[in-house]
Amino acid sequence: MKQERAAGGVVVRQAQDQTWEFLLIDDRYGKVSFAKGRMEAGETIEQTALREIEEETGIIGEIKGFLQTQKYVYTLPERGTVDKQVDYFLVLAIGGEVAVQVEEIDAVHWCNAEEAWMRQTANGYENNATLLTEAFLQLGIAARWIDHTLLRPDARSADIEKLCREAVEHGFYSVCVQSGYVAKAKECLQDSNVKIAAVCGFPHGVQVTEAKVAEAARSADAGAEEIDMVLNIGALLDGEYDAVEQDIAAVVQAVAGRAAVKVIFETGYLNETQIEEACRRSVAAGAAFVKTSTGFGPGGATVAQIKLMRETVGDACGVKASGGVRDFEAMLAMVAAGANRIGTSSGIAIVSGSTAVTKTGAY
Repeated sequence: MKQERAAGGVVVRQAQDQTWEFLLIDDRYGKVSFAKGRMEAGETIEQTALREIEEETGIIGEIKGFLQTQKYVYTLPERGTVDKQVDYFLVLAIGGEVAVQVEEIDAVHWCNAEEAWMRQTANGYENNATLLTEAFLQLGIAARWIDHTLLRPDARSADIEKLCREAVEHGFYSVCVQSGYVAKAKECLQDSNVKIAAVCGFPHGVQVTEAKVAEAARSADAGAEEIDMVLNIGALLDGEYDAVEQDIAAVVQAVAGRAAVKVIFETGYLNETQIEEACRRSVAAGAAFVKTSTGFGPGGATVAQIKLMRETVGDACGVKASGGVRDFEAMLAMVAAGANRIGTSSGIAIVSGSTAVTKTGAY
């Protein structure tokens, strides 16, 4: 059996907002892929990866890290059976311009992490999914999707301190806490870039609008940069859509210029029509995100709900999956469906690749 060595890479660059972008290839078979090719005489395996990337895409790169080795056997009439090993690297783009190798590739795209995973899930080679997920973990992208959450009614000051330490250690996007703990979180996070999200009207959403406005404003005053408000669930179920929109708009206006508003639907109570209407009313009211669940209602986020919400809001706002997302695979399924933020109390388990043990009041 013939032996063949090859190499390739997942190429990344940092956008102006410091988020990572990925270079994806549309190959001649209509699939999404990454650059790779056979090792030539006199090359190191790293040199092979960089040469193939430049030849196929025009991008000059440098090795940032090792991703994984893939091994498989294939048979061709002209070559017989071949035992192939491909070493993949994480490669940082440092120069060049995109130039498609037309005989092998149809197109090359730069895209953000969410789009990269959606394209891979929809039309990528199965073995490339592990490459992309390993790149996400090495770059800390998975952590930056997560609002590290503690909303249990028995949470104490020491628990909030621990939550904040964990968020800093693992690089989570934010901590999400009850409004009464915003000041404590601000104190704990003052020397970090971890943001603070505060819930509002939580968990039932039936408070009068004036109470929600006051709570949101106080949270913003104390340092919250995001407000996760529960919409008026009963009004939505009653079809009082104008009242729902006005409630959201009042909170948005109360924190305008200081905090972005995420609107929690509690989707376990809603049918598809109600979810769509809640999406439309949230966008009209100026919300920055629509969000599935409190974690205290019936059921949590589902892939079908996230897909419906993303289809309804389009690019008008973000989509946050919350409630029941407790492992890395579940998070990636939500991102593939259209989520670009994850609310969970299981963030550490997610970024370590394990599954969290479900606890009472877990988010």
